[in-house]
Amino acid sequence: MNVQLVQLDNLPSVLKIFKKVKKDLKNQNNDQWKWIYPNRSNYKADIKNGTMHGITDGNELIAVVSLDEMQSQQYQTLNWNDQKGKPYCIHRLAVNPSHQGKGLGKFLLQYIENFAIEKGYTSVRIDVYKINETAHTSGLFGPRSARGNSRKLSSGEQPSNPNCVAVGF
Repeated sequence: MNVQLVQLDNLPSVLKIFKKVKKDLKNQNNDQWKWIYPNRSNYKADIKNGTMHGITDGNELIAVVSLDEMQSQQYQTLNWNDQKGKPYCIHRLAVNPSHQGKGLGKFLLQYIENFAIEKGYTSVRIDVYKINETAHTSGLFGPRSARGNSRKLSSGEQPSNPNCVAVGF
């Protein structure tokens, strides 16, 4: 297995992974990615910006994740351990369902931690839907610390994804 930046010529493989993941989530009654997000323009922008990383097994792209410094607005209300540091944020982590259960999520998170440290980041942040059983029951986040529900923004408005739990490590 190899992790590297995803290139634009891999876009068809990225689209296939997300199509399969969305179908799998739907079968689990998880509407996390039911609507128009994420979509082709998100993936294409991630690739062009050099923020999408992928795991390949031979020539096959089997998992992807986008990493950048852009934090969800909901994060502002959470009590992070790393208040003054430089956090790195995980977006759109997807593992082809036919390759799930093989430790790829944990492998990716270890890669992300190492990559973040190498680049001078002081923490990593992600938000995960509460009903995403795979993420919560797989031990994917291990000893990482849940920062709480991101139900309300500081303004009192409901966020676009009120069923998320934010995790930091």
